[in-house]
Amino acid sequence: MRITILTLPLLIACGDNGDTTDTTPEPTDTTPEPTDDPMPTDGTDTVPSMSGYAFASDDPSAYTRVDRMGMPAIATAVITSKDDYNAADPTDDAAGTFVDEITNNIDFLHTALNDDLMALSLTPCATSACVGQAAPFVVPDAIAVDTLGTAGFPNGRKLEDQVIDVTLALILLDLTVHGVTTLAGVPVNPAANDVTFPGAFPYLAPAQ
Repeated sequence: MRITILTLPLLIACGDNGDTTDTTPEPTDTTPEPTDDPMPTDGTDTVPSMSGYAFASDDPSAYTRVDRMGMPAIATAVITSKDDYNAADPTDDAAGTFVDEITNNIDFLHTALNDDLMALSLTPCATSACVGQAAPFVVPDAIAVDTLGTAGFPNGRKLEDQVIDVTLALILLDLTVHGVTTLAGVPVNPAANDVTFPGAFPYLAPAQ
């Protein structure tokens, strides 16, 4: 079984003086002209020529990480020292660097939300139990992809996956009582995209 661990840092370009206001590095070559085979929007699987895209080839040192994205909403909901967290790596997560503040913030969420959850006939988990059931997915904060397993969150992440609802269930609900997809079944967030996803890269429908 082959496991690939992915982390997806969001980067912006820095000048020599560390100024991060200019978010776009100077291109090293010209942008290619659009091709005659535009991206299909009818849901077909036809893959057009990639020559219509310009990919940056700058050295990583030209960028400063401003966000890292593994498990959805972790940095947003349960991390206090966000700048330190975004500058850190999964090895820091595995070393337990952020476990205390994750625990404290999960405890805060339960203090604020437990009565609402119980009013909905949902059973909250105790903070220690919530941390225990979420830890394998959050520490380290990365998305694991098992190429032999079934695709879909948390084994990777498909565009239509209800990732926030599943993550909220991990940190809020007693999963010995409720399934991890309980909130996704409500759903807390929209149940589906409002238009069909195209079948070819970049898989997102054109803006309406």
